[in-house]
Amino acid sequence: MNSYAITTLGCKVNQYDAQAMATLLRRRGLVPAEATRPVDLLIVNTCCVTTAAMRKSRQAIRQAVRRSPGAAVLVAGCYTDYDASRISQLLRDLGIQPCRAVIAGHHTDLANEVNKAVEALEATGGPPAPARPSQPAGEIDAPGNEVFMRAGSPIDASLSPTFMKTRRKAAVKENVPGTQRLGPIDRFAGNQRAFVKVQDGCDAFCSYCVVPYTRCRVWSRSIDDVEAECRVLVAAGHKEIVLAGVFLGAFGRRTAIRRRWNGRPAMLEKLLARIAGIEGLWRVRLSSLEPGDVSDELLGLCRENPTVAPHFHLPLQSGSRRILERMNRQYTPDQFRRTIGRLRASLDRPAITTDIIVGFPGETEDDFAKTLAMARHAGFAKIHAFPFSAIEPTAAWTWRHEAPAPPVVKERLARLGELEADLAGAYRQQFVGQTLEGLVERARSPHSQTRQAMTDRYLTVRFGPPADADLTGQVVTLRIEHATSHDLTGWSS
Repeated sequence: MNSYAITTLGCKVNQYDAQAMATLLRRRGLVPAEATRPVDLLIVNTCCVTTAAMRKSRQAIRQAVRRSPGAAVLVAGCYTDYDASRISQLLRDLGIQPCRAVIAGHHTDLANEVNKAVEALEATGGPPAPARPSQPAGEIDAPGNEVFMRAGSPIDASLSPTFMKTRRKAAVKENVPGTQRLGPIDRFAGNQRAFVKVQDGCDAFCSYCVVPYTRCRVWSRSIDDVEAECRVLVAAGHKEIVLAGVFLGAFGRRTAIRRRWNGRPAMLEKLLARIAGIEGLWRVRLSSLEPGDVSDELLGLCRENPTVAPHFHLPLQSGSRRILERMNRQYTPDQFRRTIGRLRASLDRPAITTDIIVGFPGETEDDFAKTLAMARHAGFAKIHAFPFSAIEPTAAWTWRHEAPAPPVVKERLARLGELEADLAGAYRQQFVGQTLEGLVERARSPHSQTRQAMTDRYLTVRFGPPADADLTGQVVTLRIEHATSHDLTGWSS
């Protein structure tokens, strides 16, 4: 019986796609590989949101192939759309014959590519059929005699705004709606919380983000389809569902550009209400939103339905209006601040987490001070901070020489890290002495009786359960005794 192993990097949408591939492989008769046994089919689901993610994707491919040098290899995910030629060369350098490698990006039928690999393994016990990279490096003609440079090819740092706009239009034209709609899944192996992809694609073109160039155009699943999948997952024992999307607020819409929504009612609230009504579900969580997605209807639904987790991930990126405009974000600092106020006024101590980019081109000390001030005002429960990463062919790539020097960025990251520890600790301190519910995850180590649970406010609780109690996947009541900047500690009651 053929075996498979999947390595996944990146976002919750990627995590879902990996589970969907695993579901398809199991249905085709393959089994997850055991640690001590050779693997017949390796899958690496890659990411390219930063240059660090690209480097980690290449490392993951190398490590997987070196562990199982005789396996066939399928490489998927955003990095395959970004630079398939480099991945192809990497596989050749690792000794993988072209007939044993499949490179399948978001613009191919990924389910078909997985099936092709399995059918070849079943027929021959060996190689999958050859597959051409979904995004070969090179050029294509664009309107107006311009040239659209594919990711991975040289680009002039002095590109005009007209050229940039033409390139974005070409990307949107190419990125047809997804044909690789894997799923549904029947379980989320290895996790007590199940991520469910409900939307994919983005055409907002934040100036630092390569995703609109790699993923498909905006599309959404139907509410009925999502609900049916969630019911199966709850029946399989998953007590929390995380609704995920590349631009979740665009669920049910054809674009992520808000000015083109023309006042049409949002569909996300309808989806959330439907999932929250599933019997046996403890919590449903939204993966990420922007300030404009936090509507009065959404707040009312959260306030009236305890099944909806009071946790909101709102990427700030910067507290400076000037930098936000340069990032092409669809909100201002004032709008972000008002959203924080509305959340606090509507809900009891909502957990607000965020992403912040440090060292964006043109960021001054004053700009960074405004980011720190906004973080203090928001009282974030967690900040995911990372340095600016210049990625061709984004607009910010052309400004990369304006970025602050690396020592400056490092020092700002350190200051933001100190503030994050203070804010996170203060937020957790509010719950000391109280009783919370949490979904129990795996033990911290095989030799420890200390278990770990996640609350609806995305707080990790380390606790000591009753002796010999196997509480994995169960919702328990926890008495909180202590808070740190990282987690809470307590005892199950």
